[in-house]
Amino acid sequence: MAGPRGVNSLQDHWGDVGMPLPATNPRAVRFGLFELDLETRELRKSGVRVKLHDQPLQILEMLLERPGAIVTREELQRKLWPEGTFVDFDLSLNSAIKKLRQALNDDSENPRFIETLYRRGYRFIAPVNGAAGNDNLQLVNSGSSAVATPAFPIQAEAKASAQRKHLFLYSTVPILLLLVGVVVFRLARSPQPTVLGYTQITRDALLKGGSVTDGERLYFQELQGDRFVISQVSVAGGETSVLQTPFQNAGVADVARNGSALLVGQFQGTAKGMEMWSLPLPTGAPRRLGDYVTNSATWSPDGDRLAYSRGTDIYLAKSDGTESQKLVSVGGLAFGLRFSPDGSRFRFEVEDPRNGSSALWEMRRDGSGLHPLLPGWSTDPRECCGKWTPDGKYYLFQSFRNGRLGLWALAEKSPWLGRKAEPVQLTNGPLDFGSPVASTDGKRIFAVGVQPRCELVRYDGKSGFAAFLGGISASDLAFSADGEWVAYVSIPQHQLWRSKIDGSERALLTFAPMDAALPRWSPDGKQIVFMGSTPKTGWRAYLISSEGAGLHELVPGADAGYDPGWSPDGKSVVLTLNAAGMPEISPDGPGIAIVDVETGKTSLIPAAKQLFSPRWSPDGRYIAAITDDSMKLMLFDRIKQQWHELTNMPIGYPSWSHDGQYIYFDTTLVEDANFFRIRISDGKLERLVSLKGLRQYWGDFGSWTGLGPDDSLLLVRDTSSQEIYAIDWQAP
Repeated sequence: MAGPRGVNSLQDHWGDVGMPLPATNPRAVRFGLFELDLETRELRKSGVRVKLHDQPLQILEMLLERPGAIVTREELQRKLWPEGTFVDFDLSLNSAIKKLRQALNDDSENPRFIETLYRRGYRFIAPVNGAAGNDNLQLVNSGSSAVATPAFPIQAEAKASAQRKHLFLYSTVPILLLLVGVVVFRLARSPQPTVLGYTQITRDALLKGGSVTDGERLYFQELQGDRFVISQVSVAGGETSVLQTPFQNAGVADVARNGSALLVGQFQGTAKGMEMWSLPLPTGAPRRLGDYVTNSATWSPDGDRLAYSRGTDIYLAKSDGTESQKLVSVGGLAFGLRFSPDGSRFRFEVEDPRNGSSALWEMRRDGSGLHPLLPGWSTDPRECCGKWTPDGKYYLFQSFRNGRLGLWALAEKSPWLGRKAEPVQLTNGPLDFGSPVASTDGKRIFAVGVQPRCELVRYDGKSGFAAFLGGISASDLAFSADGEWVAYVSIPQHQLWRSKIDGSERALLTFAPMDAALPRWSPDGKQIVFMGSTPKTGWRAYLISSEGAGLHELVPGADAGYDPGWSPDGKSVVLTLNAAGMPEISPDGPGIAIVDVETGKTSLIPAAKQLFSPRWSPDGRYIAAITDDSMKLMLFDRIKQQWHELTNMPIGYPSWSHDGQYIYFDTTLVEDANFFRIRISDGKLERLVSLKGLRQYWGDFGSWTGLGPDDSLLLVRDTSSQEIYAIDWQAP
């Protein structure tokens, strides 16, 4: 395009500068046989008008404004369907794009004009001759009368000036040529890392965490049933098997460089961190390291030291966990600790639950030199899970950008003098990729590839679990008091929807980039309270009308707002105001609170600083909640202003029966998961149905369960694809 590129671009379009320029319409954009007149908003092909409706035309205008750049689906949504418009966005956008392609006779499989970038957006890829959105386009023609010629003879002073210019050029040209040679040499010797191919390693589709390798096998965390185990598989692929440990739930943190042992974290429930153990390979009794719990841990390359994080602090100890000393405190929760291959540095991610960010940081082994690794690289950082290649030349990490999780590589040395290396993107769909680890020879990257999907099911005492609401890919269901309406969160988009119970009158209530979770209908059916998270904020409580209007925060300025629920009279909402399950961030609460919806006044419930998941009873007398380790179900009597324990066992999602006589719940993070109910009057506990063997979908807050309008049991079955892949790459 002329315009930004100036005179040089004319040679690309018109050949020699001396050739005359044809007459042009500065408000027309030409591509191929087509011309879009921005003044009349008409599309023509070879001069013949092509009929095009308004929305496809708006999309074409946006694409032509930034040819070669990605126009995201979110940008198109904001332009075509402003906030407050209720449509099936995905269906409407796909339809508009299809109509545009039909008008251009373009093929989505082999595009000439519009390229689709899966789940991200679209890009105009054809050459463009014109300037969309540029009223000040100026074409320069060296053969036109607009080029000025000298009006007077050249004087001696002008000659001397010209001679000085020539002398300057003669002296600087060799230097410029030398600099160009250096640049070309460096570019020739410093190609970017390139992905060569993918090989699927595992084939069980189960939820997986990060992996480590001893060169022959991969060891990784995996969700089997309702508990986390350590699984293993050959680096060449094959059958997956569970590594036998005495732990109820475990994850793998590191492997000794000589492959003699795994660094394993074992945990119970939630919010208590992990105990660290050394597990001999191939077999042997595990040995506890230290007497503390951690967020993450890693061994030094020489095996002499153990580094670990606890809350916002990072420590260094001997390899057996003794003689621990604090190195530094960081501004958030520290995870993913890793030594550099030479043992001189650490890298890790710092998470801030208040806004959901996760940024990579670095410091020296003694705790000095703490600084962000990629300052300014992400406006809303979502980076984590980094590991060096064995030779230390590259640092591999995952980043969530433009709605997609992908792998990136950061070179430790830049080919440019005085300039830091920039991360290079390695993957770009169709799967989300995360948790990278390099093979011991550095030729492959092992990573988890994910395609999230789930199925909503209901338990029937006669036939077992069967699809509910057509088996839609959704979670976090809530029903209106009359049972006529349902609100839910779509998976994997994490958007809030509402519809009639039969699926009719379906409407999208929230839009990207906000994620939604755990909606609740007001008793009169006019409002929905829910959790929302944006790139700028963590999880907070929001209110929106059931028609989708009036979205606003329930408690403006609050750091957090978890699991909000209505009082029976619809005048108040109960919720958790601190980061649920994260006592390291907010050890003193504020805990569970009641908010008056009309006045905004907030009242704290006594002795509830480390409780979460509050549930108001249908008669308004009680509020149920769970301890932050998910091990106890508690009941608050609002008349007596006292808490008492209902049961002591791993608790999942509690739900009151519609008559208020029972609380239903599932057990979580146990080998044999079940649905239970407990009677409020006498505390009688009943086991209802086993969930063993069911693949439950694991979301942001574990595996969701709930009750239907008739108190039938609901859960979400996992139908995702989650496998480890070997990525062959060429890394200069």
